Amino acid sequence: RLPELRQCSTDPVEIGAALTLSEVERALDGAVPLLDQLWPQFASRLIRNGATLGGNVGTASPIGDTPPALLALDAALVLASSRGEREVRLADYFTGYRQSVKRPDELIKTIRIPLPVAPVTAFHKIAKRRFDDISGVAVAYAMRLGPDRSVESILIGLGGVAATPIRALAAERALTGRPWTREVVGPAAEEMAGAGTPMSDHRASEAYRIAMLRNSLLKFFAETT
Repeated sequence: RLPELRQCSTDPVEIGAALTLSEVERALDGAVPLLDQLWPQFASRLIRNGATLGGNVGTASPIGDTPPALLALDAALVLASSRGEREVRLADYFTGYRQSVKRPDELIKTIRIPLPVAPVTAFHKIAKRRFDDISGVAVAYAMRLGPDRSVESILIGLGGVAATPIRALAAERALTGRPWTREVVGPAAEEMAGAGTPMSDHRASEAYRIAMLRNSLLKFFAETT
């Protein structure tokens, strides 16, 4: 309930780590479309009334729902301590399974999202129970297309396929600067299938996770054409 952790603005987009997801949803009011796609897939309204971005990111879990979306948005965290504040890009925050660069004396104060946000977005959550579950695989996309429908930029965040949330860097490279066509997306989907180090557990097998990575990009292409 610290006021310093419960601020929210839309220009620039700065979200207090202790705001509940429901409060963030109301405060942003559509300013970040990718997050609007994420909220309905994050458990239930009851949970979103209590869960916070700071908590979901702070556990450094590889299967949290918000880190893939925040990675696709190129978000950064403001870490605060008695010694001051520092900003760390989320892509540089996770160092291992439930490990991060956050020092013992620091806490997450604010999540910053650079503007303008990419206009073409999607959040795919694959889980045994529809949405109200920990995901087997989570994929977030944030893309800009040029007038000729070539990919000016694309960021892809992944969860559930490695010891940490990661970016699908090989797939991003395969798509950036190329036409947004099935001929280009097909090989990029194979790059997606090779992302991370997916494992088999009670949520999904390694083979299933690999298949879902590949199919997610193909689905995103179908959704945007």
